[in-house]
Amino acid sequence: MSKLLIATFLIASTASVLSGQTPVEQPKNEFFAGYSFHSADINTLTIDPHRTPQNGVNLEYTRNITRHLGITGDASAHFHRETRSTGVGTFSTQRDQYFLLGGVQLRAGSNERMRPFAHALFGASLFRGFTSDLRPASNVYTFDDATSFATALGGGLDLRVSKRIDVRLIQFDYTPTFFGSGRQDNFWISAGIVFKR
Repeated sequence: MSKLLIATFLIASTASVLSGQTPVEQPKNEFFAGYSFHSADINTLTIDPHRTPQNGVNLEYTRNITRHLGITGDASAHFHRETRSTGVGTFSTQRDQYFLLGGVQLRAGSNERMRPFAHALFGASLFRGFTSDLRPASNVYTFDDATSFATALGGGLDLRVSKRIDVRLIQFDYTPTFFGSGRQDNFWISAGIVFKR
């Protein structure tokens, strides 16, 4: 009888250990939405050039082909508004930048609670700038509108919360653009929620 109890205990223990090691189902689709901070290197795009902080939103969709490889589409929009007094008037700027990118994503195994990934995305960026210099004697308005090839090279870290939801703790990307005859060395940092199914 004691041997039967010991055998039953061992089988139950083994079953509980094995159930704890059951692989987590690999999601086929992942949707990310979050806040994004973009440091834009606006050096050739508009008057008064300087690195500009922009706040915005980053959206991504990834279709997982295998456990480690996925195809990703990324869309983001970043905005900046600034108004300052010049002593003789008011100078205002609007500097907005949009990205539409696609590429491949590599991810570590899906069974871990912390899920790092890396991606290489390629596509286009649209810059829209507007400045106004308002003075008692006259007003000057300037519009800038340009499109460029763009990339996003980087990665991030997701924290599994449940079977269907991850928290993207951080995503960092180097996002160069090539407006005009130069290169703009931009980068963005994003964080938000990943929905899986």
